[in-house]
Amino acid sequence: MKDSDQNIDILFDKIKLMIKKYNDLKSENLEMKNKIDLLKNNNEKIIGDLKNSKLSYQSLKIGKILESDNKQFVKQRIDKMIQDLDFCITNLSS
Repeated sequence: MKDSDQNIDILFDKIKLMIKKYNDLKSENLEMKNKIDLLKNNNEKIIGDLKNSKLSYQSLKIGKILESDNKQFVKQRIDKMIQDLDFCITNLSS
């Protein structure tokens, strides 16, 4: 009977240890999920900032082209932009 009580105590201790490990892992998993969510939000913000920066850069490039003293060059660039827009609209319409 003594061995049986000792085995039960050992089993009980192991179960307590397993429950503690389970709870620790559960907490760690929750922390990692929170970190992942935070990183996803940061990533989305950075992607949004990058898109805005690209748009600003494109606008700046267009502005620099339009500031050119060479009126013929500016006219050609505007005509090219209009052709590109027409092409995009045509493709979207199909």
